Amino acid sequence: MTVSPLSVLRSSLALSASLLVAIATAHASPASAVAPTASPSRASATATATDFNGTWKIDLHRSTELSPWKSLELTFDIKGDHVVLHRAFAWGRRTFKETLDLNLKQEVNLVPTPWWPDNRHLGAYSTGDQTKRVRAAWLDGGRLLRLSSDLTLETQQGNREINILSDYKLSANGAVLTLTELRSTRNRPIVYVFTRVPAASAKP
Repeated sequence: MTVSPLSVLRSSLALSASLLVAIATAHASPASAVAPTASPSRASATATATDFNGTWKIDLHRSTELSPWKSLELTFDIKGDHVVLHRAFAWGRRTFKETLDLNLKQEVNLVPTPWWPDNRHLGAYSTGDQTKRVRAAWLDGGRLLRLSSDLTLETQQGNREINILSDYKLSANGAVLTLTELRSTRNRPIVYVFTRVPAASAKP
């Protein structure tokens, strides 16, 4: 069989190309296989748990109606897993104050609750030992404090089990505190917006 010169030339070129690829692979620099190092991401400054400390006053114009109260102040004193929250309601000469002393290491905290000031129209008072059971936890890296409260109230229609889910959340710059509450007595959430009271102006 006669082999054409063109076929021989094509075979020689293919063999040469294969040899060149093999040589290049064998002598490739190991550094070329190293993946580029990703640049570190820059963490943004955000509020943390201790930024809750201090006194906060409700902004009535940006909040759900507080009726029948006309004022509400929150004061936080947070040290590690110990959270103390003072709430002060006011309407003219009528006032009510309560303190929630919470240990976040405990699954459930018992808080004295003779009555429910958040909804005076209900005319409800606590039954039994007059306490509410509060579960507390930090979320969102310390920017959000979640409280789940269960209490039994005595109303004209009989005893009523109430659950209140309260989310206290700081804005990223720590200047605004928003309380969002889901109550088993309401179909819609309640939103209260607070601004920080300067330390010099806070009531003792």
